[in-house]
Amino acid sequence: MDVLSKENQSTNFDVKSSFSLIDCDVHPFLSSLDELVPYLDEAYQKQLNIGKFKNDMLKNQNNGGFEFPKGRYGNPGHVLRTDAIPPCGVIPGSDPKFLTEDLFDRYNTTHGILNIGHGTMGAYHNVNLAAEYTRATNDWLYDRWIKSDKRFKMTMEVIPLDPQQSVKEIERIGRKPGIVGINLRVVNIPFGKRHFWPIYEIAEEYGLPIVVHPDAENTAEYSPDQAIGPASTYIEWHSTLPIIAMRQIPSLVFEGVFEKFPKLKFAFIEYGVGWLPHLMWRLDKNWKGLRQEVPWLKIPPSEYIRRNIRLGTQPIEEPFKPNHLLEMIQMVNAEDMLLFCSDYPHWDGDNLKRVFLRFPDDLKRKIYYENALETFRF
Repeated sequence: MDVLSKENQSTNFDVKSSFSLIDCDVHPFLSSLDELVPYLDEAYQKQLNIGKFKNDMLKNQNNGGFEFPKGRYGNPGHVLRTDAIPPCGVIPGSDPKFLTEDLFDRYNTTHGILNIGHGTMGAYHNVNLAAEYTRATNDWLYDRWIKSDKRFKMTMEVIPLDPQQSVKEIERIGRKPGIVGINLRVVNIPFGKRHFWPIYEIAEEYGLPIVVHPDAENTAEYSPDQAIGPASTYIEWHSTLPIIAMRQIPSLVFEGVFEKFPKLKFAFIEYGVGWLPHLMWRLDKNWKGLRQEVPWLKIPPSEYIRRNIRLGTQPIEEPFKPNHLLEMIQMVNAEDMLLFCSDYPHWDGDNLKRVFLRFPDDLKRKIYYENALETFRF
């Protein structure tokens, strides 16, 4: 049967009556760093210039004057929707109750996976401070969000520059109900390197996939410059994000991560999907000629990618002929790899009522629910 036939286009698709929905990329934000005060010792509050120590750096210039790393490519106006501001006036994504009404109730969301929206410290040079900040953020997210609504699930943050600290943090909270994945931020160490293998070992043991999501690249000492150097503008940075995924996936495949950890899943969120056929075909072609360099690979690279890699759909590519997107997915048998992401409350999120209109219902069901259920630890 032709999957592009009229009866399968479902232009009047109503998600509330048709499918369960797992949204794999919802962003909670701190309204202020002061929300972390209950979770941090005073020494770290002082370093972060929060709580009663706020503006302390103005009194004592010798404390280093900590300033949280800011994005190189603009201000929050570039990324957050003004129509998602809660009635109380705080920044979008910082009010759990309003978020559930504005997003979950509108689309009848079964679960929304929370990936921290505000800046992280994955690439920050002071690893001890980064570890304490990360621990506090994990506990804040769990207490304020996960406990407030059973539909909330979360990925926990870890410290990519210190795998031992990361393992301890996973051991501390990684089995708590509601934690469904591990958010591993990109630093200037390729993901295939053995540096990360202790994290992968416990992640596989706990049944937690690794989520990779853009953060404040180019804003700290150990963050990457998208292969060739920093972008000049936000539009350039945003448009070239797929380069990171296209570099990390070959590292994972060729360094043997998926032979060592065959059950481990990696979910690349917010990098798009249109580049996938090119990458699969290129890796398979080169493996045929250079496989003596990677004798530990037992199957073609594309098969590891299909088995172990998942991709968030947002921001979905928009070809001139909409049918071509479906044909591209079918070309590489990627139907089981795609995860629906709203990217709420970012402006470039995908509207559930407008995307995938020409996709057959069985593929929509995979994207909206089944693939996430098989990927994350529910």
